[in-house]
Amino acid sequence: MAYHRVVRLPRHLKPLLLSTAVLAASQAQAQLEEVIVTAQKREQSLQDAPIAITAFGQHALEQKGVRDLVDLGTFAPNVKVAPLPSNTAKATVAIRGSVTSNPGIYWEPTVGIYLDGAYVGKFSGNVFKLAEVERIEILRGPQGTLFGRNTSGGAINVITQVPTGELGGKLRAGVGNFGYRELSGTLDLPALQLGEAGSLAAKLSLSTDERDGFYDNVDPAPGTTITHPFTGQPIPANPASRKDSNAADSTIGRIDLMWDVSDRLSIRYAYDDVDVDNTPAKPQFTHLDTTNLTFGFPLPADLAQFISSESKNLSKNSLDADIWEKFESKSHTLTAEYGLGELGFMGDVSLKYIFNDRDLDFTFGLDNDGTPFHIYHSSIFEDYSQRSHELQWTGNLDRVDYVMGLYYFEEQADVENPLRPLNSFFGPLLNDNRYGLESDQVAAYAQANWTPAMLEDRLTLTAGLRWTDEEKSVYIDHPGDNPPFKGKNKKSFSNVSPTVIVAYDFSDQLNAYAKYAQGWKSGGFSGEAVSLEAFNEGYTAEEIDSWEIGIKSRWLNSTLQINAAAFFNDEKDIQLTVFVPDASGGTSSVVKNAGSAEKKGAEVEVVYAPTADLMLSANYGYLDSKFKEFMEFDPVLGRSVNVADQRYTQYTPRHTVNLGIDYTLLRADFGELNAHVDYSYNDDYTPYVKPDQRAVSKVDGYGLFNARLTLSNIPVGDNQLQLSLWGKNLRDEEYRLNTIPFGPMTTSFFGNPRTYGLEAQFSF
Repeated sequence: MAYHRVVRLPRHLKPLLLSTAVLAASQAQAQLEEVIVTAQKREQSLQDAPIAITAFGQHALEQKGVRDLVDLGTFAPNVKVAPLPSNTAKATVAIRGSVTSNPGIYWEPTVGIYLDGAYVGKFSGNVFKLAEVERIEILRGPQGTLFGRNTSGGAINVITQVPTGELGGKLRAGVGNFGYRELSGTLDLPALQLGEAGSLAAKLSLSTDERDGFYDNVDPAPGTTITHPFTGQPIPANPASRKDSNAADSTIGRIDLMWDVSDRLSIRYAYDDVDVDNTPAKPQFTHLDTTNLTFGFPLPADLAQFISSESKNLSKNSLDADIWEKFESKSHTLTAEYGLGELGFMGDVSLKYIFNDRDLDFTFGLDNDGTPFHIYHSSIFEDYSQRSHELQWTGNLDRVDYVMGLYYFEEQADVENPLRPLNSFFGPLLNDNRYGLESDQVAAYAQANWTPAMLEDRLTLTAGLRWTDEEKSVYIDHPGDNPPFKGKNKKSFSNVSPTVIVAYDFSDQLNAYAKYAQGWKSGGFSGEAVSLEAFNEGYTAEEIDSWEIGIKSRWLNSTLQINAAAFFNDEKDIQLTVFVPDASGGTSSVVKNAGSAEKKGAEVEVVYAPTADLMLSANYGYLDSKFKEFMEFDPVLGRSVNVADQRYTQYTPRHTVNLGIDYTLLRADFGELNAHVDYSYNDDYTPYVKPDQRAVSKVDGYGLFNARLTLSNIPVGDNQLQLSLWGKNLRDEEYRLNTIPFGPMTTSFFGNPRTYGLEAQFSF
């Protein structure tokens, strides 16, 4: 059985961490090891940490085939990660039903993504490829009193490997179907001794992968036409643009330096450069409503000849737009930590500073209608930059552990969004929509854990508080509308959010906790608003009150681990994306406050190691979500009414399941043969809130099988070779992931077909 070697983290690597249980295969009797973690910025056991979290170490990520955030899928209970409609470099991340479903750069995500402790702002590029990742943690529920940036739904924390200071590395190469090929390498250099200035270690990483498109873009059949709605004349179909959908091409480079100045001071600098050149996801035309007017007339009824099934994933399509998707990211991260030692009543104190500067350029061109006619094409050009500073003060006393932090975050974005609707009917039309933002946030947070001298040290009380002040300025410019309009607006938002936890150790095998936390994210203005009045209306801040109870337990001589949690979230002023008609005759996606909702559920995670060669894992998430208040204006009554019973919460599957088996088939002098199989199930959900949108966009439940067979520890001199055969979606399940219901048309986007490949890795 392959296993993780668990070590205590060095002082210079103390991000929020909670690792998963692993099998101590070296022991004669199977046993799940106790893992030392720093979930609350102090070392403690996984089973003592009063928080709902799922984590994957390097080995687990490899076995599950996780190469980017979308690959996380449903590996954690009540977590949904899916690519956004029409593109591959952005994702919708939902935790316990909290989600930001619109990729608009002008509003905040409910789930924060952190890379080595630094917040990665906005959705653009949040499906970055994962190079040299040590582990990923998924924290469920509001985060704020321990994280720099406040996130209302949860957090995904990505931690990369630290330079070792010893000569070594690895080289990986792989091939697969659809022309997949990858090559990556890392090189750890020997530490450079700097005398009294300590030592400097360095790691260099470079990876590249390419894949042909999953779906062919072919010319329509000769003589294909539709009827012009005004003249009645036939309109011939356009030839295909010749670029296939879902092709991938990415290159990632990283320079990582670790300077251990002294026993007290360490400084780490990392530079990341990501370059992605994909083609967008395949749009599949699945619905037409000829009674829904566009520019005052219905679309031609003979467009129906291109409608395809909502459950059948076509292997080819005919797209006439020039499609592309490019993403470039450059990031500098500096982390410095200094151990101040004992400071009287402050205890044993350390100081940590995290700086990040990130620039993103994202652009794509889309064929939104999925047909060989120019009905609705669009493109986006985004330029985004962010900068953050975080200062943490941590201390340890006899019965108290605490952390205090100051945080500053600023960002700036400019977006150009040309829309080209209905060229097949009216000739060249162009709406050159532009918007952007500037914002800055200042925050202070603190959290303390106290173990009183009573009840045999079994009780721990935790309290935290966060203060946030954010100012946001957004502009909009629609020169192509009739009439054209432009404007700019600014608003400040402020919040104080608490966290309270009570934890109790009933025995060495069973711990329990109860937690209350408040989540919050600021309001703003919709950059895609269809009028200046709608833009100035804006939307207010969103707030979540979250209650949670949970247990952590070990049984059967530490071979069985059962962790569970139940939660209730009360959400107020929920920010939702809705489609509204625009001047082009299509629709635009804008943000509005919907009222309130309640989301409750339960989560169970089980790991069982009956033998040293076998480990079984399972997790299950249950989610019950509904609106309590959803106010909309009724033109007949002339007032707003509550339509909550006619609206649906987004990305809230009732059931999520994941099952896994890891089995060591053979141990021999020439290596170990390990097999991994996992199955994940995602229940029905809807990406949109309105009944008419749900009718054409509901995603049916689906289940996926993945597997990996690995021959590891193959001796090659003093080095090692590893060979792996892997497969994803082995049953070639055809399943819809998302839709775009714009006006009278709906296009659908499907999950990846069956993929498989062979991989070789040489470690030295």
